[in-house]
Amino acid sequence: METLKNRIVKLLDTLNERVYGKEEVMALALLSAVAGESIFLLGPPGVAKSMVARRLKLMFRGGTAFEYLMSRFSTPDEIFGPVSIARLKNEDTYERMTEGYLPTATVVFLDEIWKAGPAIQNALLTVINEKIFRNGQFSVRVPMKGLIAASNELPTSGQGLEALYDRFLVRKLVGGIEDLSDFDRMISTADESEPEMDESLAVSDEEYSQWQEQMKSVGLHYSVLEVIHSLKDKLEDYNRQLENADSPFSVALYVSDRRWKKIVRLLRASAFLQGNTEVRLSDCLLMVHCLWNETSQIDWVRDAVLTAVGESVRGYVLNLSGIETDLQALKKELDSAGALRERADAGLQLVDAYYYQVGRVRLAGRLLLFASDYQQLDDVGKQFYLHKDKYKTDCYVLKKYDPSMRNKVSPSKVYTLRRGRRSVFINDYEYPLLCTPDCASLPAMEVQAQEDIPARFSQLEQRLSHAEAHCGDWVKEEADYCANHLFVGKREKEAMSRILGEPSKALFRYRNELEEMKHAYRKENEEYPSERPENSLFGATS
Repeated sequence: METLKNRIVKLLDTLNERVYGKEEVMALALLSAVAGESIFLLGPPGVAKSMVARRLKLMFRGGTAFEYLMSRFSTPDEIFGPVSIARLKNEDTYERMTEGYLPTATVVFLDEIWKAGPAIQNALLTVINEKIFRNGQFSVRVPMKGLIAASNELPTSGQGLEALYDRFLVRKLVGGIEDLSDFDRMISTADESEPEMDESLAVSDEEYSQWQEQMKSVGLHYSVLEVIHSLKDKLEDYNRQLENADSPFSVALYVSDRRWKKIVRLLRASAFLQGNTEVRLSDCLLMVHCLWNETSQIDWVRDAVLTAVGESVRGYVLNLSGIETDLQALKKELDSAGALRERADAGLQLVDAYYYQVGRVRLAGRLLLFASDYQQLDDVGKQFYLHKDKYKTDCYVLKKYDPSMRNKVSPSKVYTLRRGRRSVFINDYEYPLLCTPDCASLPAMEVQAQEDIPARFSQLEQRLSHAEAHCGDWVKEEADYCANHLFVGKREKEAMSRILGEPSKALFRYRNELEEMKHAYRKENEEYPSERPENSLFGATS
């Protein structure tokens, strides 16, 4: 399989000789042809759309190309060949002379495709979908491997072009050369000849047929199915929002079951040509080119695909979602138990009848917090701002912040507060609250509430360790696969790199949270040794 990938790399290198800024388009055209699908290129004239088709024929041994610029006056004779007058006159048989026309071509390029008349459209539907051309009374299987259509506009709504448009699985915007160095090389070169394709690299008809069969055995991991399930849900939400908005200027994103099946075939072809025996999540990035109908939907589709892939990484490959849920559930349980002790805490000293005083702060004065605000704090965090009280000398007060105050309060004076045990966390740093002299220790948690805590810690520890071990290997393997992917574009590769960086950060955060919880639990058991269960997870403490 690796040998196949090396061959495809060499094929693309040859096809891209003296081609500048169109490497991704060429790769997608090759992939579409191998998958037996058609590709639509949307872009202005003069951006090398037809060149892609002419080059693509070189990858097929003995390949031929058919090109035609459509107009509203185009006739089926110009596309499929003229009717044989001799056969019609002598044998009373209606049959076209197809040699040199679309029915005998390996690669077909149809420019300004939407200007084709109904007769051409109907014939194309059968050719594209079934690779069959009806020639008189006979049905002929066409040797076409790839159909590339192009236009500088999308099909006009209400003109009966929806069925034809749907046949183009891959849709790609094509523009001018963006990189200045590529542009300079393009205008400087005087050689416009086609490259010489090594005969050993070119794909024979027999090999092409073998590839079609071998691609069927490429596996489909459940994480890929979850990406598709997620995208179907997102598309339904998108269409539902359009209906509620009742906008006449937006088009729904309808994806038929047939199109989903073709998408999976494209993903299998991608994995196969990459030398892989199973579709990977990086292959799913190709769906960015398969789901949009209008250019205004491209960014939404890209975000939806990337989000679905990210969800699959976290939830189904590494099960990070399950770890986070269990971690937060345990944290909430411990915090709730602590809140029971603090609810009637007489150890906190009231200052000026309304406030608690925050200690160990680097301020030229006292820092106060309304006692009622402190009681409403949780473990998620709420925003407060620092207020200099003009009625109290050398005194600052933390007051609740509202987004409507953003024009009045500097962002540097806004802080996130969480509740601690006789303390407050300000931007995740813990500060003690002033307590009454000789205050009693907080009541211990009831033993019944603690009995299964060490076991819960142990289970989380095991799951986290397993995820960390799996994450390192899997992320590296997927990152290498994506970085060397032949068909995924630069923008999607960069996005995938960010997605694959998230699990390590999440696991690092979960590890820190777990260690903090274990540390807090250990300290609590040290404070109340008589209540500590035997055989604690943390062992004997001094």
